[in-house]
Amino acid sequence: MIKVYGDIMLDRWIFGSADRVSPEAPIPVLLETNQTFSVGGAGNLALNISSINGDVELYGSVGQDKEGFKLLELISQTNVNCNATSEDVTTTTKTRLVGQGGQHILRWDREEQYKLRSCEERLLRSLEKDDVVCISDYKKGVVKKDTVEKILKITSKVLVDPKQDPDFYKGAWLVKPNMKEYVGWFGQFTKEKALLKMREYDWKNLVVTDGANGIHVIDENFNYNHFKEDVLEVADVTGAGDTVLAVIAYGLEKNMTIADSCKLACYAAARTVERRGVVTITKDDLKAKTVWTNGVFDILHEGHFKLLKFAKSKGKKLIVGINSDDSTKRLKGENRPINNQLQRKMNLELLPWVDEVVIFNEDTPINVIKQFNPDLIVKGGDYTVETTVGNELCPVEIFPTIEGHSTTSIIEKIK
Repeated sequence: MIKVYGDIMLDRWIFGSADRVSPEAPIPVLLETNQTFSVGGAGNLALNISSINGDVELYGSVGQDKEGFKLLELISQTNVNCNATSEDVTTTTKTRLVGQGGQHILRWDREEQYKLRSCEERLLRSLEKDDVVCISDYKKGVVKKDTVEKILKITSKVLVDPKQDPDFYKGAWLVKPNMKEYVGWFGQFTKEKALLKMREYDWKNLVVTDGANGIHVIDENFNYNHFKEDVLEVADVTGAGDTVLAVIAYGLEKNMTIADSCKLACYAAARTVERRGVVTITKDDLKAKTVWTNGVFDILHEGHFKLLKFAKSKGKKLIVGINSDDSTKRLKGENRPINNQLQRKMNLELLPWVDEVVIFNEDTPINVIKQFNPDLIVKGGDYTVETTVGNELCPVEIFPTIEGHSTTSIIEKIK
């Protein structure tokens, strides 16, 4: 179970037009046209995890005020299991005044420090050793200096989006500061310094988000990766950090490596900042841009069709690599292929799931894979991740073999 703990907030958006300057002071006058509300802070993280992973529990505190009631009402309309206490005085509320064209004019905040521990106690009572705890800390008082220490006595999988001093998060499985927060802690980012700080604070994984410069990742084996995604146009960065942590938590639940999780998170965050407002990530946002699969594809059968349909479902574009006639003979023998490479290419291009077909003459498609740089490789069940060509370049998914269907068996029946 994934459990989210931290500072739950209400986001209020007041939209209007600002066509004149106030006669009382040199400030724009916003003529309101409408208001919208959304769940922010730890609540937004929980919504993102729920959208892509399903079950999630939310812990924190809201105030006994109209903003608190509004916040609980919004959460009740989602699939998030809310276990927040309602004992705070003031619900942290961020009100954004937005003019025509989406131009932010002002942000108005209401908040008070949370001084109690009731929500922490509620979380600790619910924890089990296999739970994943995502901490969304906005320095509003819910996360105390010993909160992570207490959680670690029950479960080791603690992921943190931090806002306080690094010693608040000693021993965490993953800590995800943005670059401004990292520099505030330790100065200029270098791999070498980051490794030293990981050891000092006993962090298993360190992920540093750096806006348009991507994501820096150092895992528990001290491997470094840097991921970066092109963005068509940055419309709004609000909530991008929640997207990243939500996808990493999702990857952890799906047994993905931290590197593959962060690569996927980087891609998903790039998609969300292209849309205005606080955007909840969807499973469609997790689809890879480009998926690759390859084979001979000589006599097409049910197993081929289901493999290709599965591969297409994983991304926006499916590229299929096929062995040339010469390559097929070296692989299958002098009597193969039955259909020449141009016929095989045309047959595949007629299928609704295939976007592009590439013929390669080498024994393996490694050079073509490097050329297209796919986000995901899909292969059939007679392969493993380790035996799939290109597994070192991007994630691999194995589609189970459809028993009783193969080109070889079709040829034998014909004989």
